[in-house]
Amino acid sequence: MPGPTPRPLRLLALAAVLVLGAAACSDDGGDVRSTGSASGSGSGSGSGSGSGSASGISDEDAAATTDNELVAAALDEYEAYVLEQVDETIAATTVFTDAVRDGDVAAAQEAYAPSRQGWERIEPVAGLVEELDGAIDARVDDFEGVDDPDFTGWHRIEYLLWEEDDAEAAVPFADQLDEDLQTLRDELSAMAIPPAALVVGASELIEEVSTGKITGEEDRYSHTDLWDFAANVEGSEAGVELLAPALEEADPELLTDIEANFAELDEQLAEYEDGDGGYLDYPELADDDRDA
Repeated sequence: MPGPTPRPLRLLALAAVLVLGAAACSDDGGDVRSTGSASGSGSGSGSGSGSGSASGISDEDAAATTDNELVAAALDEYEAYVLEQVDETIAATTVFTDAVRDGDVAAAQEAYAPSRQGWERIEPVAGLVEELDGAIDARVDDFEGVDDPDFTGWHRIEYLLWEEDDAEAAVPFADQLDEDLQTLRDELSAMAIPPAALVVGASELIEEVSTGKITGEEDRYSHTDLWDFAANVEGSEAGVELLAPALEEADPELLTDIEANFAELDEQLAEYEDGDGGYLDYPELADDDRDA
């Protein structure tokens, strides 16, 4: 059995370091300022609940702008990265949904986890388009049950493939998933992504693993959670890599600490690779490793 996975407290500590890194970017070298609007984009994702969207980025954070040239440059690169990941998601999901339409349960199951990698790398940004986020990636807990017609997206299909062995019933949801992902791309390509999606999103991705996905609730039918873990970490690393010049200017020691934490996390995740380009099923981990 491989060594232990990253402990939740270690992940939370890394999340805190990343948040501090985001704050450091706005000190001295430039300001992150609120625009006073409800949302940093035209997505209409703001709500009266105090949450900017399903992404976990607050209204205040989503409305912030930056005067830091290094952060602004990183954000420009991140916008391109986001669209690349959406395109990757659409391509990989087409393989998945084509298998569903072909009635090939085994092929669809094999394509399920790879189809989600691009999405998981940019999840906080995708969450800014809240309605689509729910249609694409909401879990059954948000609905009346597995037969609720509003329960759609990857996890409805996941349920039908693993629990019901029924690709035919999944076809309408596969078609909708394809359509929703294309709409997401259209929305994101027209959106001015707020700085918080980069600087706070890098932290959100790690925190999501440590506070939610560590329980195995995300992919409860397929048990492909470690694929999602790895993609979340990759997305967070990509954000920090883009922010590295700003972090280096603001606090070189902090950047070194962040990079060291990522190296450790990558090493620990590698212990759970299955040797075939993927990861072990989540139940194969020791109970202590899955204890949140």
